Parts: sequence; structure tokens; C-alpha cells
Amino acid sequence: MGIVKDTLFKVSNKKFLPIFNKQTIFPYYHIVRDNQVAHIENLYEFKNCSQFISDLNLLTKIYKPLIPKDVLENKISNNSFLLSFDDGLQEVYTIIYPILKEKNIKAIFFINPNFVDNNEGLYKHYISIIITYLKNNGFEKDTLDKISDKFSFTYNSVTEFKQKFINIKFTEREKVNDVLNFLNINIEDYLKTHKLYITKEQIQEMMNDGFYFGGHTMSHPYLDKLSHEEQKAEIINSIDWLKHNFDINYSLFAFPFSDKSISKKLLEELLEYDGNIKIFGNSGLKKDIDFRIIQRFSLENPNKQIDKTIVEENLYKYFNKVIGKYHIKRK
Repeated sequence: MGIVKDTLFKVSNKKFLPIFNKQTIFPYYHIVRDNQVAHIENLYEFKNCSQFISDLNLLTKIYKPLIPKDVLENKISNNSFLLSFDDGLQEVYTIIYPILKEKNIKAIFFINPNFVDNNEGLYKHYISIIITYLKNNGFEKDTLDKISDKFSFTYNSVTEFKQKFINIKFTEREKVNDVLNFLNINIEDYLKTHKLYITKEQIQEMMNDGFYFGGHTMSHPYLDKLSHEEQKAEIINSIDWLKHNFDINYSLFAFPFSDKSISKKLLEELLEYDGNIKIFGNSGLKKDIDFRIIQRFSLENPNKQIDKTIVEENLYKYFNKVIGKYHIKRK
């Protein structure tokens, strides 16, 4: 539906925004910073601090900020918003947290316990680091050939190489470590120097200030590539890790990558695991099979104005109602 959404964004007008303020919205981001960084720059674009502050100013002008506790207690009022941030990157502590604290806006941060304290990292972030290294060395063909041979793909250009390398399967992530070694990239040193992810101490500090944390799976896999039991373990273990390490009694979770392939059976088991759990997807303004499953949309694209994005998401909601896809069907 990329063409449809692109078209709706073009016809969106910020003057329509007051029409869509009688609702609760759940925007999300990953990172906010003013310059590029190797482990992100080849994966996606993001907003700088000025753009993020501008987003917050507009959101608080149109909507009321929700407290995560109210969502857990089902006290969700109309004309409100709740921000969330995925992946537990260092910037949620160094940049996002101070800004939100100054503006008295609470949020939920979804983290992968395996990456907390920077002992290891997400393989996608490793891939981006590798691509930046290759770029800095002129994308030498002999090196590209050896890497593509390891993953059994062919390419006709550097652009095609990058696209295929970025999209390698989760099950082949160990080969990424082989590439790091082949290129003499010391990933342990990179993690120690750049501190990609937040620490337990930082999480505790943020919790003490009224911010909430949820699981995002242990290792950020593509869940549809795992068995049912593996999916369930990745999810519940990430929630339990937070409970055991920070003495909290609530359950929050957000799906990595996408929730589109998640089965009805898995969702029912998660809802049974904790009757008060809140589960977050990223399918936009849609209704799921249970009110405890909340759908979000991204405000991360720096090339899209927030007011037009909110209008676009609402127009897309009505489009989905017309074609019968507003209510998510789970198999």
C-alpha cells in the first residue's frame, strides 16, 4: 500500500488536523539525533532534535499527553497521545529522555534485554557498520564478492549489494560476525566506545522519573522466521527480564519489525499470560482482535511533516474501512 499512502500524503492538508483530534494516537520513533552514526545510517532516516521538539510542540497543541499508567489501567481518554520508542538505543537516554522530562511528557521505551549494557548488538546494526566501513574503503569489488559469496547472493551494482546485504535473514546473523572478523572490525570495541544501547542504570533512572519500559523480544528477530514456542519465549522472556531486574509488576510489549504475521493463537496466549498486558503493533490506525492490542504509526521520517502525517494516517484509516481492512484479521 506504499503508493496509496504516498498519494494520501500528497493530498493531506494540515488544515484538516483539527478534524482528527477526537481520538487517541500512539506515535513511535527509534532514535533522535543531529548527526549520522554508522550503526543506523544505512538502515533508516530519522529526525534531528529540532524536528523532534517541533513534533512535540504540535502534539501537545492538538492532543493531551497520556501517562502510560493510564493506558495500563484502561483510562484512555479521547484527544490524547502516547509516545513510544523502540530498540533501547543510547539516544533515548542521552537525547530523548531530557527533552521529554523538560516538557513533562511520559513515554514507553521498548528494549531488547540482550543488548542492554552493550555486551552484544542487533545484527542489523552490525550490517550498517559493515556497509559504512565498505563505503569508507571505496566498496572494493573483491571484498564485496567475498561477502556476497558467503551469503550466496549475486549483485550487479553497489546499490544492489547494499540492498541484499541489509535484507539477509535473521538465521544467517552468525555469518555477519564472520564478516566483521574478515574485515578486522572489532565489534566489542565499537560497542564499548560508541555505547549503542542503554544500560540498566539508565533504565532505572528513567523509571524513577516516571517513564515506563516494555519488552521488544530478547534479540529483535523476525518472529515469523521462528517457531511458535520460540516466538513466545522471545516475547515473554523480554517482559520477565524487566520484571525481575527492576521490580515492576506491569507487562508491556511491542513487536519488532512488524506484527502483520503474528498469529491469533500467540496473541491469545500473551493475553492469557497477563490479563492486564498491553501489546503494541505498528499497523497504523487500525483495530485489532482485542482492545489490549494497540496499533501505532511512525513519525520518524524526517522528510514528512508531522501534521500532514497525522492527516495521512487518518485518511488511510478511512481507506482501510472502505476496503474492509480496518479490523485486523488474525489466523
